[in-house]
Amino acid sequence: MSDQHFDFDQVVIGSGFGGSVSALRLSEKGYNVLILEKGLRREDQDFPTTNLDTKNYLWMPELGFKGTMQFTFTSKTTILHGVGVGGGSQIYANVHLIPPNAVFESEAWTKIRKDWKERSNHI
Repeated sequence: MSDQHFDFDQVVIGSGFGGSVSALRLSEKGYNVLILEKGLRREDQDFPTTNLDTKNYLWMPELGFKGTMQFTFTSKTTILHGVGVGGGSQIYANVHLIPPNAVFESEAWTKIRKDWKERSNHI
């Protein structure tokens, strides 16, 4: 093993929505940040196009499956979550709902930008 010294101010576990934003904000404040991720970094062509492609769909490395999703079982629930660089953001395609007009028209959003609704029309 090499005698390298790693010095980080903060360590972020996971590069999904929460982890990547947290790491960005910490680094913007000048912290030296390490992001740890389970899973692979994928190019567009590496994503499965069907759930029948089990080896590239499910994460079960003990069986040689290195896919984008993992099942986690607890006593009360079953969770299907993303695995790999980007975390859950790599598997949430086509599941976000467009909010009602009242959301786009609320002051919290319009004070930032006035054309949120128009910008969402392409969805």
